[in-house]
Amino acid sequence: MRASGRLLAAAAWVLVGIVCLIAPAGTAGAEPRSVEDSFELAVDVYTEGLNTGQRDARLDAFRRAQRLFASLAERGVRTPDLYTNLGNAALQAEDLGEALLAYRRALLLDADHPRALQNLAHARSLLPSWVPRPEPAGVLDSLFVWHRGVPAPQRSLLAAGCFALAALLFATAIRFEQGALRTAALLPALAWIAIIGASVLDGDGDAQNAAVVTREAVARAADSSLAPSAFPRPLPAGVELRILEERDSWVRVRLANGRDAWLQASQLSRVAL
Repeated sequence: MRASGRLLAAAAWVLVGIVCLIAPAGTAGAEPRSVEDSFELAVDVYTEGLNTGQRDARLDAFRRAQRLFASLAERGVRTPDLYTNLGNAALQAEDLGEALLAYRRALLLDADHPRALQNLAHARSLLPSWVPRPEPAGVLDSLFVWHRGVPAPQRSLLAAGCFALAALLFATAIRFEQGALRTAALLPALAWIAIIGASVLDGDGDAQNAAVVTREAVARAADSSLAPSAFPRPLPAGVELRILEERDSWVRVRLANGRDAWLQASQLSRVAL
């Protein structure tokens, strides 16, 4: 009896070992969801939130949808529609800072995206009345906003390529006295001027320096948690500002009304992707 009991115990341990070996292998072999499936799941969870009456359950659904859309962006799916959907989920989840950030990123990729523009305006209206808001885009903003979705290194490379092509065509036109080549050289030359002009004239609107407060923050008069508050009240999530200077874990920022202050870098996120 004792021998049979020992045999049974040994067999049980062997079975446990086999299960432990099989389970990780099965998990590791599971294929991740495709982008299309992940997007459909995010939309389904968002729709579930819209159809849920109970507040806590509704917020939970929207937060799950927000995480799902955010994970798609982390996987490299960076489109105006995706960021607009992310902003909508964050807004419904009462995460105003992340909603404004997502809408700004959508407009970084497509400055005329209608849903992002409309929803950004709505999100801004939810901020306290004392919070300064950016001025609406002017004519120059509309003319020179196109390049913001292109990273600076690629812009520099594109500008250099246009300049080199224009110089080559001009030189060839002069060498062989070809008027057609001289005319053709105008196109890359104008493209080079447009890229350089956009980068220079866009100035303060450069998304590399644009940021959004993503969680309530006490703005300080200096880069220290012991410095006095710069404003009577903390800045709520969703305040849009511009980064002027970085110093260790602190950043000096400028609000839309021109007031400067210091915030901890962890309290805001850059709009730049």
